[in-house]
Parts: sequence; C-alpha cells; structure tokens
Amino acid sequence: MATDCQGTLDELHRFLDQELSAELRAEIMEHLAGCTDCQQTFDFHGELKRVVRQKAQNDEIPGTLLEKIAGCFGDDWLD
Repeated sequence: MATDCQGTLDELHRFLDQELSAELRAEIMEHLAGCTDCQQTFDFHGELKRVVRQKAQNDEIPGTLLEKIAGCFGDDWLD
C-alpha cells in the first residue's frame, strides 16, 4: 500500500507514467491531497520529466548531462 509518504514516493515514477492500478493510483491521489511535501515532490518530478522530454525532442542533449541526470534519478527517469 502506498498510503504513507515512503510508499507514495516509491511509486512516484510509475504514478507519473500512469503504470499503476486504478486502486493504487486513487490511494496515492488521496495521500497527495493531504501531504504537501509529497505533492511538491511529485510536482517537481513531473515538471522535470516534461521539460527534459520537451528539450530532448527539440535540442540535442550532451551525453554527459544525460548520464548525470540518470545518476540522480535512475535509468527510467525519461520514460
């Protein structure tokens, strides 16, 4: 269950990529509605993914930058 902060954050990328069941997604949405810290984290990561995805389509991103970003957020950060 993802009703606490750690469980919610553990599912961050799957939530943003819409890879969760409707039930788990609803639990996370409920948690986010009452937890500003988690909401801010989700908002930041969602916006970061959107900006990087947009830039990756429009501009060439140096490989060293991609490596640094992947090092911070894991290998599936741009999916």
